[in-house]
Amino acid sequence: MRCGASAVGGVGCADVLRSGAGRRGARTARRAVAFRHRHRSRLLGDSLTERYDAAYFDKWYRHPTHRVKTAAELARQVSFVLHTAEWVLGRRVRTVLDVGCGEGHWYPALRALRPRIAYQGVDPSAYAVAKFGARRHLQQGGIEDLGSLALREQYDLVVCCGMLNYLSIPQLTSGMAQVAQRTGGMAYLELFTKDDHFEGDTDWPAPKSASWYRGLMKRTGLFPVGMQCYVSEAEQYRVSSLERL
Repeated sequence: MRCGASAVGGVGCADVLRSGAGRRGARTARRAVAFRHRHRSRLLGDSLTERYDAAYFDKWYRHPTHRVKTAAELARQVSFVLHTAEWVLGRRVRTVLDVGCGEGHWYPALRALRPRIAYQGVDPSAYAVAKFGARRHLQQGGIEDLGSLALREQYDLVVCCGMLNYLSIPQLTSGMAQVAQRTGGMAYLELFTKDDHFEGDTDWPAPKSASWYRGLMKRTGLFPVGMQCYVSEAEQYRVSSLERL
């Protein structure tokens, strides 16, 4: 089973399985591959964002050999996040902010489940915004730009999928404060710690411990409820103490 392109610095799932990591390690490695190819250069400086052109997205999002996630996998992920948010919040999710959205693939997946949902994507890729901005509601910018973009004050659901591990500590601290300000319900934040198993693509700042990240989230007003989901301070009363991590 192939996870991504090992030629660019990663390993495939088969390599992880042979190492004894098992399916959990394989899934983690696949996410790490996705992190690197989707977000690494965009976080290293504006001069590198031009790499996110049509060829880049064709290779890593659509090519059957290199793509980091299939359409079916994306649909399951979106369905899980959306329905978890609605269960935790006790209401329909009507507004979504997707930070680091790429071409905005969450938009059609969300609209398939909630045709009237209001989606806003934010991404540094000039190509993605030029091609999909109008039809998928994308704005050009990064996580640290949220305060200067034309956005709603808050969203029912905020998504940061496959980009947080590549932020430096100052970037992460600043970015999470802005994410927390925009979270009016639940946030889905893919973030891995130093205790998680990785194979291959780990060219990111050294991950911290789980307790360190939880402390950061708590200081910014986000409270973990499991499966990389967090509720805002105003909504934490909806979650029983047993469910809080």
